[in-house]
Amino acid sequence: MDCPKCGHQQTDTVKCASCGIYFAKFAQQQAWIASRSGGPSHESPDTGFGWGALALTAILSTALAWYFLRGRAMAPATLAAPAAAATGAARIGAAPQAPSSAGPSMHALRGLEAQLAKTFPARNAIETARNATVFIKTGWGVGSGFIIDADCHVITNRHVVETDGARVANTVASSAEMRARIAVAEQQLRANIVQQLQLRRSLVGQPGTNLQLIEIDERVQAMKEELADLPERVNRDISEKVEGSGRSGFTAMVVDGTEFNSLHAEYADNRDLAIFQLPANHCPHLELGSSGTLAQGERLYTIGNPSGLAYSVTSGIFSGNRGAGQQRFLQTDAPINPGNSGGPLIRENGEVVGINTLVLQGAQGIGFAIPIEAVYQEFLLRAPQH
Repeated sequence: MDCPKCGHQQTDTVKCASCGIYFAKFAQQQAWIASRSGGPSHESPDTGFGWGALALTAILSTALAWYFLRGRAMAPATLAAPAAAATGAARIGAAPQAPSSAGPSMHALRGLEAQLAKTFPARNAIETARNATVFIKTGWGVGSGFIIDADCHVITNRHVVETDGARVANTVASSAEMRARIAVAEQQLRANIVQQLQLRRSLVGQPGTNLQLIEIDERVQAMKEELADLPERVNRDISEKVEGSGRSGFTAMVVDGTEFNSLHAEYADNRDLAIFQLPANHCPHLELGSSGTLAQGERLYTIGNPSGLAYSVTSGIFSGNRGAGQQRFLQTDAPINPGNSGGPLIRENGEVVGINTLVLQGAQGIGFAIPIEAVYQEFLLRAPQH
């Protein structure tokens, strides 16, 4: 059978040997997402920089690798755009003050916040933060983001919504996962060439095989050319895919399935950050905290869409600061998986203290988030007083 998430072919019908999902659990999750959706604007979702010294890699969706090496494209949703289409994100003048409890009383809610409070009422600060987290879909992958004010501005990682094809191609092609997949594709091509040459040797001298020998020679030559050009072709295909999708924008979805299409982001100058605005009003939003007050061992939570499992919550602790200044990161063992990139790292009271961004390649339980203070610095926010 083929894995419904990554496309891996195998005989085991319980668990995927490639990406590790359990098929029954994955199907239940997708059915749950579909059951929460209703109407044309509530469809369920389809199932995101490096730090050289630590060999860090950005959290990129595995869908990108499968698209280019197996020809399985992710078809973006074709919903009608909202009435007020967003073409960019304005710079923000002040940071909002949001409640850190389970949320304000229902009579005080309006707009998107009221809509989500009705369909997904929050029972604690973490679920309140969930309602302010968004699922981001581009033509080349998925990621997360979070709303930071009632005017519906959203923060995410630049690499989640990047539209510079060459930049994305270089990042993806240099990742260990993509290099491994290219190596597998090259090995398969070499094996096919050997097989064809063996067939050719067996046909030499036999009557009536001249045409067949010519066809074999043409196939072998084509495979040799493909083998020589494979890494460059992958780069070209990724670049073209990203730039093509970038022109049409990306999609952001909130927890009840409402989608906002044709969105475009502005990028930070110095960090892996981006900002965009949803075409909505009175949005639920996270309270901006202070990463400088984190104590080692303090409990932290991540909210995001790891491997397409929408709005998953995971937890861990604050392990410490790494780097300084514009290179400072928050280290945590809270699981940060593909699809979580750009999502919030939050305290138990719901305050966001970081943006989930990096994992240490080849290790488990070592992830990194950009401090929330970088958002103030890059997008001219006024930091809240603590």
